[in-house]
Amino acid sequence: MKDILIAFVHVFAMMSPWLVFGFLIAGIIAVWIPRNWVNRMMGGSSGFGGILRAVAIGVPLPICSCGVLPIAAGLRKHGAGKGPTAALLISTPQTGVDSILATYALLGPVFAVARPVAAALTGIVGGTVVSAVGGEDAATVSVEDESTGSRGVKAIFWQAYRRLLGSVAKPLAVGLAVSALVTVFVPDNFFADAFHGSDWIAMPVMALVGFPMYVCSTASIPIAASLVAKGVSPGAAFVFLMVGPAMNAMSLTTVAALVGRKAAAAYVAVIMFGAILCGIAINLVPNALPASDAIASAGHSLSVVHWASAAFLAAMIAYNLVRPVAMGHRHKCSSK
Repeated sequence: MKDILIAFVHVFAMMSPWLVFGFLIAGIIAVWIPRNWVNRMMGGSSGFGGILRAVAIGVPLPICSCGVLPIAAGLRKHGAGKGPTAALLISTPQTGVDSILATYALLGPVFAVARPVAAALTGIVGGTVVSAVGGEDAATVSVEDESTGSRGVKAIFWQAYRRLLGSVAKPLAVGLAVSALVTVFVPDNFFADAFHGSDWIAMPVMALVGFPMYVCSTASIPIAASLVAKGVSPGAAFVFLMVGPAMNAMSLTTVAALVGRKAAAAYVAVIMFGAILCGIAINLVPNALPASDAIASAGHSLSVVHWASAAFLAAMIAYNLVRPVAMGHRHKCSSK
């Protein structure tokens, strides 16, 4: 039991800096970016153009599935439509400028090009499907703009860690627990060993094992390299590279809270089937991986920043669960 608790805390600490950073960015957006601008660029009435803009923003951002959640939550509350919100959530964590370079270094040019292309395509398709299935909201942006009040540090922190974190504290806490438990109990090489040589089984299995886990786009690279070294095909490894960063148990519970359960189911289906189709396409490319498959160690060392972020995040989640923000309440910093 002690070992499980230690592993649980380790996973929580590994996620925390991204969440703290993401909520801070979301707070800055809430205070400084006009709501009518967000509604115009990414609102329900922005149509397909809003989805394309969300993907264009999301693909290069070096932010994982944890960090993009608070940003998406902030944009959603700021007037972004369900389709663009889903497009941002799908495209952002799969890749970024940092992971593209790391992918090239470890897995070669085919994977380095395929990752951002796959992220963009699934983001566009996912955003379109979510918009169609979930329905877009009527414009809810008032004439008064929340960003016209105080723009100080206090207002940013209240928006980030009270209003926005408070709105997703419960699903975030549940998802964190499930994601950590799966990461603790499922060995990294279990599925690679169990389905060695059975590619048509390995691809959906890689999608299923990547779904509840927490792994960022960069950290997934050495894991994928190790899977290939153990006999998993390049296509099956690519499925893991897509699904692992794009989804985890924590993100799913929060996505359902943002766009609704029906739209969240469509969101999951697009990522899972899209990853398998991309994996099939990768296997059709000759020499998709370098001849000498690199095997990297996937160890993670946690710094003081990780532990400090974990302590702060745990305290704020607990505070928001005990003292939720009242509906419709406007903080005194942003109202005059």
